[in-house]
Amino acid sequence: MEQKILYIEGPDGVSGDMILGALIDLGADVNAIKAELDKFVPEPYDLVPNPFERNGINGTNLDVVVTEKNAKDEPDAHRRYTEISEMIAGSELTDTAKAYALAIFYFIAEAEAMVHNVDIEGVEFHEIGAMDSIIDIVGTAIAIDILGVREFFCSAPHDGSGKIECRHGEIPVPVPAVVEMAKSAGIPIIIEADVSTEMITPTGFGIIKGLGTKFAPKLGIAPEKVGYGFGKRDTGKLGAVRITLGEKYTGEE
Repeated sequence: MEQKILYIEGPDGVSGDMILGALIDLGADVNAIKAELDKFVPEPYDLVPNPFERNGINGTNLDVVVTEKNAKDEPDAHRRYTEISEMIAGSELTDTAKAYALAIFYFIAEAEAMVHNVDIEGVEFHEIGAMDSIIDIVGTAIAIDILGVREFFCSAPHDGSGKIECRHGEIPVPVPAVVEMAKSAGIPIIIEADVSTEMITPTGFGIIKGLGTKFAPKLGIAPEKVGYGFGKRDTGKLGAVRITLGEKYTGEE
């Protein structure tokens, strides 16, 4: 029997909560994910997978609820890359979940270091350093481990255009960290000129790269399960990541 694969499609963007929501919609048990996260997350939190429908498509809109002193919208909320990697490495997560989570954070930190011209050890995460974003990444690593899939492919994800505001000020879309990761991963980004906001987040693209995902726009797949993870922004499009679990189709009997 062929090795199972996951095929990730982001025609309306890619973010961490969209990917984790799609994996839960696909069949990764949310209670099993939470049982593993309980070994790692120091603050009270919850994962709430909400059934969601748009354009006749049903999926999951995931809420990551966290109570922490340094909330994402507070000016001093940040964690260093080295702090997060030490948290993951010293946790009681499985070796596989640790490896994926560490790889994802490494590639995001590497991109941020290149953008800001600093050593990777000096990278400080703000939005990504908030615990809800950490849960998106570590939860995804756990979900992948639960599903037992080790090979990943994707189509070209779509992003918006224009500019957005962040802690560093106004920056272009696609955001610089996403461009750096896409460049080194060899994964193209398709720009939607009619969407004037960010659709691909560094967390979302970091997950794609950290899983070792290969760009395969014409990949044949015999699907077994499909999951849809809906995002929070209404861009006038479906606004979901689709992840398909199945076997690579070779055309041979």
